[in-house]
Amino acid sequence: MKASKGFYRNCASLSATLLMTALATAPAAAQDASTAPPETAGADSVPASDLPPAPAAPIATTPSATDQALQEEAQEIIVTGTNIKGVKPVGSETISINRAQILATGLPNVNDVLQTIPQVQNNPNAGGSGPVYRQGGTAGYGGNATQGTAINLRGLGTSATLTLVDGRRVVPSGAAATFTESIQVPIAAVESIEVVTDGNSAIYGSDAISGVINYVLRKNFDGVEISGRDQLNRFNNQWGASITAGHSWATGNIIATYDYESRQPFHAGKSRFLRNDLRPLGGPDARANNATIGVSTPTLLVGGNGVPYSYYTIPNGPGTGLSFGQLTPGANLVDSTDYNDFLGRQKRHQAAVFFNQNLSDSFSVFLEGFYTHRDTESRAYGNSRVGNTLTVCQGSPYFIAGAPAAAIASDALCGGGLAQKVAVDPITFFGGPAVTKNPDEQISITGGMTGHLPNRWNLDAYWTYARDSTCGICNFDTNANGAALSREILAGRINPYSTTPLTDAQYGVFMGSNTQRAYNTFYDSVIKLNGPLFTLPGGELRAAVGGELAYNRQHLVNGSNNAFERDPTNNNFAITNNSNVHRTTASAFAELFIPIVSDEMNVPLMQSLNIDAAIRYDDYSDFGDTTNPKIGATWIVNDVIAIRGSWGTSFRAPALTDTNPQNYSSAVIGLPFANNSGRPDIGFAFPGNSSSYLLLGANTDLTPETATTWSAGMDVTPLAGLKLSGTYYRTKYANQIVSPNVGLFLSSPQNAALYSQFITPVNNPASCVNGNPGSYDPVLARFIAAHPALYNTPVLGACSINVILDARSANAATTFQDGLDFQANYQMDSDWGHWSFGGSVTKILNQTLQTVRGGPKTDVLNTYYYPVSWRGRGQIGWSKSGIGANLFVNYVGSYTNTIPITGQPQTKVPSWTTLDLGLTYSIPKGSSVLSGLRFGLNIQNLANRNPHVVLTQSGNNYGAYDASNANIFGRIFSFQITKAF
Repeated sequence: MKASKGFYRNCASLSATLLMTALATAPAAAQDASTAPPETAGADSVPASDLPPAPAAPIATTPSATDQALQEEAQEIIVTGTNIKGVKPVGSETISINRAQILATGLPNVNDVLQTIPQVQNNPNAGGSGPVYRQGGTAGYGGNATQGTAINLRGLGTSATLTLVDGRRVVPSGAAATFTESIQVPIAAVESIEVVTDGNSAIYGSDAISGVINYVLRKNFDGVEISGRDQLNRFNNQWGASITAGHSWATGNIIATYDYESRQPFHAGKSRFLRNDLRPLGGPDARANNATIGVSTPTLLVGGNGVPYSYYTIPNGPGTGLSFGQLTPGANLVDSTDYNDFLGRQKRHQAAVFFNQNLSDSFSVFLEGFYTHRDTESRAYGNSRVGNTLTVCQGSPYFIAGAPAAAIASDALCGGGLAQKVAVDPITFFGGPAVTKNPDEQISITGGMTGHLPNRWNLDAYWTYARDSTCGICNFDTNANGAALSREILAGRINPYSTTPLTDAQYGVFMGSNTQRAYNTFYDSVIKLNGPLFTLPGGELRAAVGGELAYNRQHLVNGSNNAFERDPTNNNFAITNNSNVHRTTASAFAELFIPIVSDEMNVPLMQSLNIDAAIRYDDYSDFGDTTNPKIGATWIVNDVIAIRGSWGTSFRAPALTDTNPQNYSSAVIGLPFANNSGRPDIGFAFPGNSSSYLLLGANTDLTPETATTWSAGMDVTPLAGLKLSGTYYRTKYANQIVSPNVGLFLSSPQNAALYSQFITPVNNPASCVNGNPGSYDPVLARFIAAHPALYNTPVLGACSINVILDARSANAATTFQDGLDFQANYQMDSDWGHWSFGGSVTKILNQTLQTVRGGPKTDVLNTYYYPVSWRGRGQIGWSKSGIGANLFVNYVGSYTNTIPITGQPQTKVPSWTTLDLGLTYSIPKGSSVLSGLRFGLNIQNLANRNPHVVLTQSGNNYGAYDASNANIFGRIFSFQITKAF
C-alpha cells in the first residue's frame, strides 16, 4: 500500500485525540505533575564486559536550588528501549556503559569502546560479503569507499543495528552504499552508552533488528574540562585533545564539547601479515598474480582467456621497434603494499552542544547539536583508473612484434582493435602513488520542548535537521582516461617504457578528475505523550503514544559517464549524474506498561510482574507500510531472582542507495565466466568459459527485510554486590538484501538450477554488430534497455555474450541465529580498597544461512566471513584514594578457515586471547593547583600478541590474517591527561 496524504495529515490529530482521551480517563486524584513517578527512570542495566571499578567521576557541580529537580526532569532522556518515562525497560537485556567505565577503557572514540562488547562482531554482514565498516584505508577495507565506521551487533550486518543519539535517529552516511556512522559524537561529550541487544522496531522503526545503540550526551556540567591523549603502536601514532565547558543557572544550563583527533598513515607493507609476498608466513608470493603485478621496470603480460600468465621484462632503451626475442623472461618484482595505505592519514573535528531553558514550572525548551568533519587521505599503488597496466594498441611504434597470441587481444580502448598489456612502475610513470581523499561532514541540530501536563502526563516534541556530505570517489586530477592514454601511445607521443617522469603537458592529455559526492539530508518531527492512565492492583498502568514524520533525501553529484572509456578527448566525467531520490515516512506508535503484580499484593513467589506492550505503524512513500509489535515481561520472584522475556517483529527498509540504479549500477560486458552448468542453451566464448553480461548494483524491486526475535533471561543476585545474568535469544532474519554470489551461478548443474532466476541465456545472431542493440539477440537488447547501467565496462563486446548474469542486490537470503549471553559482576569494599570482578560472554549456538529461496540451509557459524560462536571479556579492578587499576582479558574462540589458498585444505584457526591493562590516578577537586587532574595509561594487547596466520584466497586477493577476529597492531599504548577547573 502506498503512503496516503491523509495519513500524514492525521498524524497530529491522532496524537491530540489520544492525549485528550488519556487526560479524560486519568484518575481525578492523580498526583501533581511535580510528584516523582513510582520508579526512577534508568536502564535495568546488565554491566558491559569491560566494567572497571569506577574511577573518579568527572568533577561537576549542579544547581543546589530547588529548581534542580525540575531541570533534571525537563532534561530526562527516555531510557533506551521504551517510550515511557519513569519505568524501567521490560523484558529485554540492556547493557549500559557509564562515563567512568568509558574513561577506564582508555579508548579514543565511542566506536572503539563498543568494539569491546562481545555481542559486537566484525564480519562483513550476514551474507558473508560486502563492506566492512571499520575505520581504515581504502586498500585495507574493500567496499568501504567513504572510510566510515559502523557497529555490527550479533554479526547480522551493520544495517541491522540502529544507532541513536539521545534516543533520536541520526542522518545516514555513504555514497554508493548507506550506513550509519558510529563515531557520531566526541567521546568527551558522552555520559553513557546504552545497548539493547534484541529487535526494537516496535519502538524505533526501521533497522532495529539485531539491536539498538544509544549515545546519551552529558547534560549537566559546571566548569571547564580539558583533556589530551596519545595512542601509539608499532606502525603509527594517533593523538587528540578535547575541551568541555558548561554553566548552569537557576532555570537552565548549557554544555559544549570540542574534540580534535589526528592519525598518521600506516603503509600496509610495514606488516608482514599485509604484504603480497607471504612466503615468510608459509603463503604464496602474490607480487605477480595473473594480470595484477608490481614491477620496477616495464613488463609485457602474456596470458588470460584460459592461458596461464607469464611475464617478460622489456629492455632499457627507446622502446620502439622491439621484437619479442629482445625481451627477458620474468619480471623485476616489487611489493605494491609498500605504497598502499592500510590506514590513511586522518584528521577529525567534532563538537557537541546541549542547551536547556525552563520556561515555567511545567515547560522547558532545549537545543542539541553535534558536528563532525573528517578528512581521510589514502595512498595506493597504481592509478585510480588504470592501475599500473597500460594498453598498447597495434600500430603503435611501441607494439612488440612477434609476441605470442596470448599477448594480443582485442581491446575496447583501441576501438576493438588488437592490443598488448604492459605493466609499468606507477610511481615513476604517474609521478607517485595514487591518492584518494574521502572528506565527510555531518551536522545534526535538534530543537524541542518537554512539558508536564495535567494528571502527571508528559509531553516531548522535537524537530531534527541533519545533513551528511561525503565523497565516495575523490580523485582530483589523478584519474587516467585509458582511451586517451592509449591514443597517445598509439601516436608515439608517450613512451610507455620510459623511466623518465612525464611532463605536465603529457599528463594533461589523459589525466582528469573522477568524483562522486553524496549529500544525505534528514528531517524528523516527533511528538510523544506519556503518563498514567489508571491504577491497577499492581500499580499504575502507564501509556505512551505518538507520531513521527521523517524525510530522507540523497543527492548524488558527478557520478559516472558511460562515454568516458570510449572517448579519448574526455578526461573528466563531463556528464553530471545528478541523482535525487527521497522518501517520506509517517509513523504512529503506542506503548503500555502494565503492572500485574506488586510487592504489596503479597503474591507467593511473585514480588512483581510487569508487562510492556508496544506497536508501531510505518508508512513509506516509496514501497508501502509495515506494522511491528513487541511484548515483554519481567517477573521478579524475590530479592534474588528475576526472570524476563520478550517477543517482537522488526524490519529494515531498503536504503535509498539500495533501490537507485543511478547511484550505483555496473555492467561488465563480455566478461569470460567459468561455465560448469551443463546447460546446453548457454554457449561458450572459448573452452570452459562463457562470455557474460554481468549486471551489478542497486535494484528498484527490493522490499523490506523482516525479522522475528525473542529472548528469555534470568538475573540472579545471590548476595550483596554480586549479580549474575543469562539470556537466550533467537532471531530469524528474512528477505535480507544481499548481492548474490555470482561465482556460484554457473559453477555446477545444481547451482545453475538453484540460481536460475538470475541466469538468462543469450544467442546473438551472426549479423550482430557491437554498439547496435537492434542487431543483438532481442533478449539481450530488452534487458539492457530495461536496466541501463551507470558504469559500462566492455571486455569482449556485446556480440560475444552467451549469458546474462544478474547479480544486483536482491531479497534473497534468510539467516537464523540463536545463542546465549552471560554476565557476572561483583563489587566489594575492603580495607585495601574497592574491588570489582566482572565478565561478559556470548555463545552463539547456531547460525544458518539460506542464500537464495529454495536453496539449502548452510551452517555458517565459526567459518570465515561469519560470526565466531565464543566471545568474551573479563575484568579485575581495584581502586583506592584516587588510584585505579584494571586488568581485562579478551577472548575470541576458534573457527575454520573455509576459504584457504587454492589447493590447501581447510584449517582450524585457534582461539585468540589478549590482555589489556589500565592505570589511573585522580586528584580530587579542591584548592590545590593540581586538583581536578586525572592521569590514565592504558595498554591494549599487553603481551604484544600477533594474530594467528590465516592464509586465504578470495578471487585474486590473498591475505595472511583475519581482520574480523584479530588485529595486527600488537601492543597499543594510550596516554590521557584531564584537568577539570
